[in-house]
Amino acid sequence: MGRVWRTWVVLLFFAMGTSLITPLIPLYQQDLGFGDTVVTLFLLCYVVTLVPSMLAFGQFSDQVGRRPVLFGAIGTLAVAQIIILTEPGLVGLLLARGMQGAATGAFFGTCTAFLVDASPAGRRRFSSALASISVRLGLGLGPGICGVLIQFAPDPFRLPFAAHLMLLAIGAAIVWFLPETVIERRRQPLRLSLEVPARERAVFWRVLVPSGMILSLFDGVALSLVPVFIVRVIGVTNYALVGASGFLVLASGALSQAIVPNMPPRRALIIGLAVSSVSFFGVVIAAPLASVTLLLVSVAITGAACGLMMKGGIDLTTEIAPPEHRGKLLSAYYVACYLGGFSIPLLLVGLIADAVGLTTALLVLAITSACAALWVGTVGLRALRGLSEQPPVTIS
Repeated sequence: MGRVWRTWVVLLFFAMGTSLITPLIPLYQQDLGFGDTVVTLFLLCYVVTLVPSMLAFGQFSDQVGRRPVLFGAIGTLAVAQIIILTEPGLVGLLLARGMQGAATGAFFGTCTAFLVDASPAGRRRFSSALASISVRLGLGLGPGICGVLIQFAPDPFRLPFAAHLMLLAIGAAIVWFLPETVIERRRQPLRLSLEVPARERAVFWRVLVPSGMILSLFDGVALSLVPVFIVRVIGVTNYALVGASGFLVLASGALSQAIVPNMPPRRALIIGLAVSSVSFFGVVIAAPLASVTLLLVSVAITGAACGLMMKGGIDLTTEIAPPEHRGKLLSAYYVACYLGGFSIPLLLVGLIADAVGLTTALLVLAITSACAALWVGTVGLRALRGLSEQPPVTIS
């Protein structure tokens, strides 16, 4: 197995563990008695540590090498899984989510850069697409597998995390035998800033950031509130179906990217924005119809569209980033995604749900996201005209 594919396996294994908890959230809510706003804290705690970790360790891996950062991230995630294994209560669960966020922040941008570094120049777009597929597929497999274990296996609160610890051990062994891709070491002060070529600032802030926020907000809702919606509003008691919502929104995004690996970034973004703006309304309509089938189909279509948006975003980021800042800028793109999906916007959806009901909150989300996607598609994408390489400038 070549270096690229071995790195892909590591990325896949790691990503699975960061979303395992998704179908367990309704059970935790029942056992511990918290509201929908607290449900969103499972992702907010995750992103609070993820953002500074991504900004710091993406550039740190550019300086000291990819492998040390990857080992640190794997070890941190392993400790978080061990904490969850002890069934520590709400505070302990949120602490573990924070540790998972820190590990994810260090890992995703660094491992994506590791994957691209190991590729020949003519295969870097393929490798960036492979990284995006790995992240979404791994994140989707986590809740999918956990949902099946909850329904059919003993000890659902511990078994998924114990099994993932074995996968992390395999991933660490693979990284141990992979050659380092950062040859020249350099020590510089770490700064939480972005380096973007001067002519491409508009592309980053008008296209990459808002599209990343939209796609990740859909992901965040599917990984937190939609499982609760399935159980409480639609009345589903089969937790394999509950886990299917998280699996479908992410795995369908991986599949859509695999089907069209050479789709140009602009087209991928336009199609993704248009389709997701319409399809998420199906989740809302599923409530009065009490149709879990409509909900899962809508989630799958939305996830496929989000996958295209992520593909377009990562491809554009790879094209913009100078080689010496690739890890830093890829991490910055992931930060834009996570800030949109797992932070204040998601918390607002949870607050609306507690105030006026979960169905109304999802309707507000669908309308707001459609308006934002329309702006990106009609105004933001104009920034793609005249892309050209320029020396990087620092934007704080």
